[in-house]
Amino acid sequence: MSFRIQILFNNTAGRTDLATGIGFSALVGNDLLFDTGNNGGSLFANMEILGIDPMKISAVVISHDHWDHTGGLDDLLAVKPGITVYGCPGFGEELKRKITLNDGVFTSCSEYRQIGPGIFLTGELPGYYKGTYLAEQAMILETESGISIITGCAHPGIVNIVDRVIEHFSIKKLHAIIGGFHLNSHTEEELERVLDDLGNRDINLFAPMHCTGEKAIQTFSNRFSDKACILKSGDSLEI
Repeated sequence: MSFRIQILFNNTAGRTDLATGIGFSALVGNDLLFDTGNNGGSLFANMEILGIDPMKISAVVISHDHWDHTGGLDDLLAVKPGITVYGCPGFGEELKRKITLNDGVFTSCSEYRQIGPGIFLTGELPGYYKGTYLAEQAMILETESGISIITGCAHPGIVNIVDRVIEHFSIKKLHAIIGGFHLNSHTEEELERVLDDLGNRDINLFAPMHCTGEKAIQTFSNRFSDKACILKSGDSLEI
């Protein structure tokens, strides 16, 4: 089993006809959406350019309740009433009500949960943003290459997420970590410490995006060389 991950929305794009902005969204396989970018107009425009029919989306995973990951959800619910939205119990009540009022089915994941063949969610992990508690979950894909993780912003800490997944699946090696690692506000010393920690884990591929920050993404590329994959909107990765 393998999965194709296509980046639908990100801070940067690999082609000029795609919308960009602060936010993240990725298509996993043919019909599973991970986050929805910062607005529906840009998300849907990018999907059209990339030949993706929003009507074929069967479910949505929201990593955490921040506007740059939930911005396109209203538009998707408008065209796909009844769609399942996987979230965390700690998400804001406003987001949960919005999903329900727009005929979405909010499915709360407090712990590890399998949502499809080879597709798992970590359930709610405790994170913090500007000193305030922030619930977040990550997606896990199990393929012939091994276990891979997709993160929205990794507010619980990318090293912490990696270690939790390694412990849960009783493995020693990860194939890939993909998505936002939230390192854009780290000092150089803090960034080096995170990269040292990740380098001490057996990880085959790093694909940092979004809130990882341009400086940190370049540092990943410099540090891990052929293990680093720099993805932008419109790019895809087979794992």
